[in-house]
Amino acid sequence: MAIGNPLVETVEGAMRIVAGAAREVMGRMLNDGALAAGGRVEQLSGHAALACARVRSARSRVAPPA
Repeated sequence: MAIGNPLVETVEGAMRIVAGAAREVMGRMLNDGALAAGGRVEQLSGHAALACARVRSARSRVAPPA
């Protein structure tokens, strides 16, 4: 994941969520618990990446302490 650009981090996090949801659905369709669980983990990873991007972008807007 690219560090520095919050917009790129946001897009990559959202793509992880979408890819994870697709893997989870495929796992459920194929009755493959491991694939479905991996999809849930990928979604969780995407949510964590979005949270990090939000924190980084908020910290960059705050004036540094004097």
